Amino acid sequence: MAKASLQQEFVQLIARHQKLIHSLCSLYYPLPEDRKDLFQEIVLQLWKSYPAFNHQSKVSTWLYRVALNTVFARIRKEKTRPKSESFSEHLFQVPASEPDDDHALATQELYRAISQLADMDKAVIMLYLDEHTYEEMASILGLSRTNISTKMNRIKARLGKLLKKELL
Repeated sequence: MAKASLQQEFVQLIARHQKLIHSLCSLYYPLPEDRKDLFQEIVLQLWKSYPAFNHQSKVSTWLYRVALNTVFARIRKEKTRPKSESFSEHLFQVPASEPDDDHALATQELYRAISQLADMDKAVIMLYLDEHTYEEMASILGLSRTNISTKMNRIKARLGKLLKKELL
C-alpha cells in the first residue's frame, strides 16, 4: 500500500475512534496535560503497529489492545520513577454543578468510583460500558471469558460499595 494512502487511512481511523482513545486517557489520568500526552503516545503506538495490523480482528479490538498496552506500560514506567506533583490551578477550584442535571452528576460519581479501581479492573469496566461482549473483552485483554466474568462480578460489587460510601 502506498505510504500516502496508508497515512490517510490511518488518520481516518483515528478520527473515527478518537472518542474511545480520549475515554481511556480520561479514565487513567485526571490532569489534562497527562491526558494529552497519553493520547499522543497511544496514537504513536497505533501508527507504529498499523502496518502490521492484518484485519483478522475488529479494528476496535486491535485499537483497545494497543491503547491499553500503552497505558499499562506508561503506568509501569511511572511506578519506577519518583513521584512529583505539579501545580495545577484547576485542583484548587471547586467545579460548579447543575442541581437539575442528575444524570451528569451520577455519571461523574460513577467515574470517580471507577478511578479508584485497579488498572486492569478499569480496563474491564471501560470495555463493559462500551458494550463489548465478554468474549471480545477476553480477546482484547488476553484473559479467559471466565476470568472476565469473575472480574465483572467483583468490579460491580466494589463499585456498589464505593458508590454507597459516596452517598453517605
